Amino acid sequence: MRILSAAAKLFDTYGYKGTSVRQIAAEAQVNSALISYHFQGKQGVLETLIASYFETLFRLLEEQETMQEHVSAIQRLEQVIQLYLHFQMEHAPITRLIHRELSVESMLAREVMTLYMSRWKHGLSRVLEGGVAAGDFLPVSIDRIVLAVSSQMIYPFLQPQMVRQVYDLEPFSEEFARWLQDSIMRFLHGILLPA
Repeated sequence: MRILSAAAKLFDTYGYKGTSVRQIAAEAQVNSALISYHFQGKQGVLETLIASYFETLFRLLEEQETMQEHVSAIQRLEQVIQLYLHFQMEHAPITRLIHRELSVESMLAREVMTLYMSRWKHGLSRVLEGGVAAGDFLPVSIDRIVLAVSSQMIYPFLQPQMVRQVYDLEPFSEEFARWLQDSIMRFLHGILLPA
């Protein structure tokens, strides 16, 4: 855990390529051989961080879904968005790291998109499709809605310095999370719900 925590902090500060195994070991206060032993190197540390992040998120979503039997489609959608936003806030350094790595064409980016981002998209799509099938939502292009909502949810956590300096907002505050969730839900109400 110390190695993973140290790596997440350093990757966030210096980027994956700008961080060495020696720096991770020093930050974690361990021998650098332990990184090779436990993770087969820096790439293994990164892959473990990403896998742990998404597996935790998906577990939380599954737990939430089991408690939503008698919840309306729009309430279910709002709860999923709230969970996504708060999870990203609580795991901001890894969220940024993942989305930075996804912006670079690589084998790792392709694997993350195949294994995790498609599953992330599917989770949000399933809620929207359920609402459309039940007649609670207007028939819409699910992929376009998911793309628009994903963009709104990811950008502030990918570019927190931009949000702070240009828009004078603190992206990791509870107030910002509530505002962003309300903004996304107003957008969705306008598109999904009959007038």
